[in-house]
Formats: sequence, C-alpha cells, structure tokens
Amino acid sequence: MIFVVEDDPLLRRSLVEFLTIKGQPVEGFDAAEPALEAARHNLPDVVISDVQLPGMGGLELLEALGALDPTMVRVAVTAHASLPAAVRAIRGGVYDYLEKPVQLDRLLLVVERAAKERQARRELDWQRNRGRNTGLAQALLGTSPAMDSVRQQVAMLASLQGEPPPVLIMGETGAGKGLVSRLLHDARLGDRKPFIEVNCAALPTHLVEGELFGNEKSAYTDARSARTGLVEAADGGTLLLDEIGELPLDVQAKLLQFLESRQVRRVGGVRTRPVQTTILSATNVSLPSAVAAGRFRADLYHRLAALTLDVPSLRQRGDAVEMAQLLLRDAAVRYRKDVLSLSVPAQQAILAHAWPGNLRELRFAMERAVLLSPAGTTQLPASVLALAAHPEHPATTTVTHPASAGPASSAHVVVTPSGVRVELPPGGAPLEELERAVLKAALEANAGNVVQTARYLALSRDTLRYRVKKFGLEVDDG
Repeated sequence: MIFVVEDDPLLRRSLVEFLTIKGQPVEGFDAAEPALEAARHNLPDVVISDVQLPGMGGLELLEALGALDPTMVRVAVTAHASLPAAVRAIRGGVYDYLEKPVQLDRLLLVVERAAKERQARRELDWQRNRGRNTGLAQALLGTSPAMDSVRQQVAMLASLQGEPPPVLIMGETGAGKGLVSRLLHDARLGDRKPFIEVNCAALPTHLVEGELFGNEKSAYTDARSARTGLVEAADGGTLLLDEIGELPLDVQAKLLQFLESRQVRRVGGVRTRPVQTTILSATNVSLPSAVAAGRFRADLYHRLAALTLDVPSLRQRGDAVEMAQLLLRDAAVRYRKDVLSLSVPAQQAILAHAWPGNLRELRFAMERAVLLSPAGTTQLPASVLALAAHPEHPATTTVTHPASAGPASSAHVVVTPSGVRVELPPGGAPLEELERAVLKAALEANAGNVVQTARYLALSRDTLRYRVKKFGLEVDDG
C-alpha cells in the first residue's frame, strides 16, 4: 500500500490516479494527521508526502511514521528545496527527496525501487531477529545415536577458541542442515548475535556479489544508495551459505579473499571494513566433483572443508517413526486437531517409505495427514498418509550397444540413493550412449525435475539442460 499525503487536491488526485493506473494500491490524504492515524491501523509500504502541510509538517509526519516501522520507505516532496531540509530528511531516514513539479516517470521508478528496498530490509530484519521454536528444533534433531554424534561434533566445534573457523555442513536435501547450523551458532554464541541464512541457488547470478558483500551508491545502475551486504550484516554472528556449490566463480574468489583477510569491500567501494562473521556453508552435492569439473575453486573448497560436519539422512538415522510422532504432535497443536498418535499400520507405512526428502518431507507429510484427518481422530490411520513403499530395487535403465544387439552387449545404468552405477558389457559401449542412459536414469529417479537431477549429478542446471536438449530427453523445468 502507498500513502500519498498532499494538500493540493489537483496534484494529489493526479498522483493517486497515475500510481493506480500503474497497478499500485494507493490511498490519498490531504493532511498529516489522518495519514498517521490510518498508518497506525494499516502500515503502508511507501509514503509520499509533501513537506509543506497544514498542521503537522511533512517531515514530522515522515519521522513519526519511521518510528512506527523503520522499514517503511518514505519519500519527501517539496516546491521549496533547501539544503537544511534535505539534510534533515535524509538523516531522518527519508528514502528520496523530490522537487515539484514531480516527474511522474521518476516517481514511479522511486516507488518501485523503494518497494524492493523495503522488502530487502524486512527480510534482513526477519533473518536477524527471527524467533526460534526451541522445542521443535530440538525435536527435529532427534535422539538417535546418529544425531547424538552430530551434537557431540557441534559441541566440539563450538568449544574451539580464537577466530571462528568456517565449517562445511554436508547432507541430503531436507536432512536438517539448516537446523544443525543453527544449533552450532547457538552453542557458540547463543541468541545474542545475528544468524543469517541465504540460499545461494536462489540469488540471481548478477546480484550475488552485491547481496553478499553490499554496494556503494552508484556502483551500478539501480544502486541509488549504499547497502550493507549479508556478510557485513552478520558481523559478530553467523552467515549460513546454503547450496554453496551454486556460487559463481568470481564470487567464490571474493569469498575466499574474505575468509583469508576478514575484510569486506563493497561493490564499487575502495575501502575495506573489518568483519568478524563466522561462515558456515552447506551442500547436498559433491564439491570435489564440482572442483574436478571446474565449477568450484579448489582453494575455496579446501578452506571451507577444513572442518566438516555430516548430517545423516532419515534412512541413516533409523528413527523415522519417533520423528513422525514428534512432528505429528506439533502439527496437531498448531492446527488444533485431536490427533495424538500413529496407528500401527501408519508406523509400518512410515518404515516402508524411502523418504528421499528426509525430515522436510516427513514434516510436510505429518502436516498434510493432520489436516486431512476427520474431526475427532485421535490415532492417525495409514490411509491419510498416502505414502508409497520404498521400491525393492533402484531405478534401472538399459542401453543396447548399436553394433550388436543382445543381452551380452547391453550396458546397465543403476540409479540408487547414493549415486549412479554403470555396469559395462564385455564389448564396451559408446560414451554418448552411456551418457544418455545415465541422464535418462537420473531424470526418471527424480521424476524429470531439472533442479533435483542437477543436484543429484553435481551439474549446473544450464549444463544439464544443454545435455537434455542434446539427447532429446523430456524434463520438468518448473
């Protein structure tokens, strides 16, 4: 929502109509007091206010709104620009200072950039201050011997003195790498310092460096103001780089430089800032394979992997039923349902399922089952789980040697949860045919999903798409 505060009715109507046509939700006010009262009931994302208003002045209004929500983006408009007023506005947290007559195209640009800035600020504040559900986090970590070993490793790493070393956390998707990293942070620093988590695969390639290391004003086209990067924002605390293998090579070099110097230089900047941020990285792919393929720097890998921590999969833990019971109770409380326990058939179905998505998949399954359970259900039946039993044999695909047909000349490609195995025939097989068979089997094992298959084969998504197109295979590129 955008508030336009302007006492000139013609200008106010013009601004409101223009922003509405551009698809922005807008509300207009002719004075500061009604705008401030409305904001107390429904906080706007952006406020555009004239400086000269009857009663409370525009700058006083913007300062009061900033006190309600520091992430609110505030824009001042004036017909009588002066240096003292501009300085006061900027010091008070005003995002931009526009002169009348207002250029509508510039105003729209400011509004769009301001909305993105507010979203970034809110996400950063949420990351830095988000509350923890300690009971659920401890429950998800579980009581199996495998997780006891993880906790012992965490305690050992947290007890290390001196400059905090980077730690590489490895494990399958959904195994709980984020929870383990949070446990490591809490064991070392408690909740006194920031813990920021960023998914490297979710960052646009051209924005990764600025997101991590910040930028100075005018560092690039859209950089209207200086911005703190996530490495700097986590100063004194912890930054978790999830899916570290997706970092572009040039950013990998800058990350290595930071780990060696503990100095940050923003994009477009000339000076460095000392930062004491603990870097935790997480991956579900083989970084040595990425190093061998030239997609990951060997020096950065060795720096990150000096200390490693393996998070076991749900299959390795052997406590799927125990974890399901804990997650079931948590979901029942949150959704105000009566389901308290698992029936014996439900336990058997949980034991028979492969859980390729690990704890994340199990949590969603319990939430779905609770939501689908009829009112008054106290014991969860297996029917609402809708789980498929783990197949007895892994996915297999066969490619026939083109020179001679028959079982003796066929190559078997076997896909298992731990990797791909190729069984060559005595007479050998063409490399391209084997590559096609491996890709086909891996895609089938991952239901044609490009992202999951790329992670499984330790390939970039672009490389996988190229090879899929090359061999004419079908994928789910959603």
